[in-house]
Amino acid sequence: MIGQANSVAQFQMFMSDYQQAQTIQTTTAMEAQKQQMERWKIMQDTQTKIFEIQQEVTVNRAKTQDKMFNKWDDYIKS
Repeated sequence: MIGQANSVAQFQMFMSDYQQAQTIQTTTAMEAQKQQMERWKIMQDTQTKIFEIQQEVTVNRAKTQDKMFNKWDDYIKS
């Protein structure tokens, strides 16, 4: 009887430990997924900002070249 009670107690302890381990694993997996989504958002925001800067630079270059051309054209015509 004592051996059986001991076995039951050990099994209950095992199950408790197992459930705690599963809870920790689930929590860790959820946290990892949350961090991955945050990194994805940061990457998207960064790429969007880089694209916007590149577009702005391209437009500014074109405007500057147009201004220089117009000044040169005015100089030649005068």
